[in-house]
Amino acid sequence: MAYATLQAFASMEPVGIVTADGIVRSRWLGVADRRILSMVPELKSVLLDIEAWRTMMLEPYKRLGPCVYMVGASVGDVGVVGVMEGRKPMIRVLSSKPDVLGRKP
Repeated sequence: MAYATLQAFASMEPVGIVTADGIVRSRWLGVADRRILSMVPELKSVLLDIEAWRTMMLEPYKRLGPCVYMVGASVGDVGVVGVMEGRKPMIRVLSSKPDVLGRKP
């Protein structure tokens, strides 16, 4: 379940959270800068199953490869927020093992 068309605002569309057991669904709450999110202690860091990203409508999508995930912040049962560093999403690479879809880095 990879979504490449999620908007910066809270669309409440389904988005996948990567867990040790696979991917679970949550709701998209938009994006926020990491400095703002770091001031909210009850958030939990998660990895999001996002296929690609772009900051402007006319820009081409930048695809995320195998084992490359966008960092998100879980807001309890409400949903998840994508974590941004300025105009780019925070990205984490997990290259030591195949991703949840079995793709190797």
